[in-house]
Amino acid sequence: MLNSLDSVSRVQSCRPAYPTGALPDDQKFDILILACDDIGPGCAHQLADEAWNRGAKVLLLLGGREDENLDMVTAIPSNGFLMQDEVTEDSLGQALRRMISGEIPMPPALVNRLLSRARDASTNIRTECAKLTPREREALALLVEGLSNKQIARRMTISPHGVKRLVANVLAKLNCSNRTLAVAMAIKQGILEDA
Repeated sequence: MLNSLDSVSRVQSCRPAYPTGALPDDQKFDILILACDDIGPGCAHQLADEAWNRGAKVLLLLGGREDENLDMVTAIPSNGFLMQDEVTEDSLGQALRRMISGEIPMPPALVNRLLSRARDASTNIRTECAKLTPREREALALLVEGLSNKQIARRMTISPHGVKRLVANVLAKLNCSNRTLAVAMAIKQGILEDA
């Protein structure tokens, strides 16, 4: 099928070197096409990493449509995806052209799964934000204003130690490693607009 595409000048098949699963050093290529179901996700990940390190693009052929399979392959470095049972000369040629132009071809099942995961993550963040106490929300609002712990303590009429505890709680509930990230998340997610 690849040999019939005008955009393909040379096709070579390779078997990874076993037991390491590495690509042969003597083979040069621009695009590596991996059938995930045939080699397994662990080997696919290793081969894709190696191809990326060589500057090649990676097209993954996906077998199953189950959510766990789609979740697994999204961790593999790649420039495009095709469902293996939907590969035709036209779909393969189109995917290769899109990859070369910098796009990421992706089957609708994978797009839906990624969008669903993104929505779930956003919902989880909002749920955690809803769990902020009124005092934690007040502390977060003062963080957004750019106040220091000492200034927040004065505004809230509590001790600096109490402010440290409130800020630590806010950071933990928002899953942020520092104040700057918490402020950015509060602004981006509109956390304080509900208050």
